[in-house]
Amino acid sequence: MGSTLEWETEMIRISDGIYAYIQATGKWFINNAGLILGKKDTTIIDSLSNAKMADNFITEIRKITDIPFGYLINTHHHSDHIWTNHLFTGAKTICHTNCRVETLKEMSMNPKFYSGFFTEIDFEGAKVTPQDLTFEKQLTIYQETEHALREIRLVHAGAAHTTGDVFLYLPEEKVVFCGDILFAEPCTPFALMGSLYGWIHVLDLLSNLDADTYVPGHGPLSGKDAIYKARDYLTFVRDEAKKRFEEGLNVYDAVKEIDLGKYSRWGEKERIVGNVARAYSDFRGEPPGIPKGGLIGIMTRMMKYRKELEG
Repeated sequence: MGSTLEWETEMIRISDGIYAYIQATGKWFINNAGLILGKKDTTIIDSLSNAKMADNFITEIRKITDIPFGYLINTHHHSDHIWTNHLFTGAKTICHTNCRVETLKEMSMNPKFYSGFFTEIDFEGAKVTPQDLTFEKQLTIYQETEHALREIRLVHAGAAHTTGDVFLYLPEEKVVFCGDILFAEPCTPFALMGSLYGWIHVLDLLSNLDADTYVPGHGPLSGKDAIYKARDYLTFVRDEAKKRFEEGLNVYDAVKEIDLGKYSRWGEKERIVGNVARAYSDFRGEPPGIPKGGLIGIMTRMMKYRKELEG
């Protein structure tokens, strides 16, 4: 299963009762979601950025089933994955402990904070709703189906894209819902709020799972090749940033020196600013999360670089 530079917004049946809701482009705030259908309830993976997107997703769900929502899993705290939790009526929301902590912080600034940076995004109907249930390392849901109990493993393998990432592994079906642990080509990964070293480690874990299908947080439905490509990108950033760090360059000067090469055809190239900032933080031995310089400062620099790239 290879990647492509163009894909459609659609609900894709992966196997019996398992669906990926893939949104086209995979740009900022345009994420993927999922549906796992049980006999008595459904498990939803992530909500979406605004009411229109969520309504479209729910419409596609209702074409398949009228079974009530059971659980809604937030794979991490970023806005595009939590902003419409409230529209999945009746669902109990689940996430990692760190995800809920960060969700509570989001309540003070969303969506106004992001609308200042991303004027092209529609935030109609966006609302931050804290999750109902949290866990630390692993939680297994045993979902009743028509024929058996489906095992759904929720796993936190450490900081990666954020400090509270969760992936869902369905061992019998060999399917992984990755959340933003996987940005599938041509979507550029974004490590600002996690750990570059940690993310590379978690991608190694994902690649070693007995799985055939990987649903990325952004980008087309994928196989293991997308895991390898995302890991290669992050390794590239780590190595290129390390050279500049050792030369004593600041983050922004380092970014201007880095030739993205084959990654220049990927989208959202401005993310290199946040990724190098996160790499520098890792090199300094700082804990995972937003680096020194703060979110506003780094985002401002990133958007400035975005305008420079656009000419």
